[in-house]
Amino acid sequence: MNYKKKINELRNKGFTILPNILSKKECSNYIKIFDKIANKLEKKKSSIFSKCQFIDNPFRHNQKLVSLIHRKELDKIFFNLLDKNYVLIDSTIVNRKLRPNLKNGKRCKNAGNWHVDSRYLNNKRLEKGFSYVAITMFNDFTNDNSATLYVPKSHNRRDRPNRRGKYRGKALIGKAGSIAIIDSGLWHKGGKSSKNNRWGAFNYYGPWFMKPYFDFPKMMGKKFSRKISKPIKKLLHYNSIPPINELIRSNTITKL
Repeated sequence: MNYKKKINELRNKGFTILPNILSKKECSNYIKIFDKIANKLEKKKSSIFSKCQFIDNPFRHNQKLVSLIHRKELDKIFFNLLDKNYVLIDSTIVNRKLRPNLKNGKRCKNAGNWHVDSRYLNNKRLEKGFSYVAITMFNDFTNDNSATLYVPKSHNRRDRPNRRGKYRGKALIGKAGSIAIIDSGLWHKGGKSSKNNRWGAFNYYGPWFMKPYFDFPKMMGKKFSRKISKPIKKLLHYNSIPPINELIRSNTITKL
């Protein structure tokens, strides 16, 4: 794979697609796990579950899914665009297939409006290239199954999109097993929900000093940390938690 080309696409277009990262069999096996989690949450009538399935921290439900957050292919890109200590900010698996007997939850509605995953200071979005979202496609992303929509070149803008604005969006199309990477400043939204499966893993990455959405080390615990690789520990902030005070240490990042 020509990683230099992919990096240039990210900078210029705000997105790129890495094809054939997962095999069809791997995609199928992951979907079976996702469906099992979704069915369990639906049966429990969990408050975190809605008509469009947004499942935060999938590895909390099945520890095998921690494998989704680290890929050597992403390292080759993010080591260049961020640095070697880049971290995970948030991890979600999403299926926009309608489940008629469930309510249309808040996150389902919000993701269907134009938004960015970057941040704003004084009503001005941070510069492009600050953080990225990697979208792993387990089903084909098509026009018929709610593929993510984006506004071309919008990662160059610093203002906010009108959440219900009428923009000329394009569908982020890709084959199952591909990983799309988007600049977090790219204006995007979930496609209109359908009766078809469209499972995807949305992993949000940023520099080591960026605060994660959840406290991963406390969430997963010490026992879990003994099972995972050093790259995954790094992504989950096990070595980038600030010290309690200066008597412990003065630096934030520690050696794994």
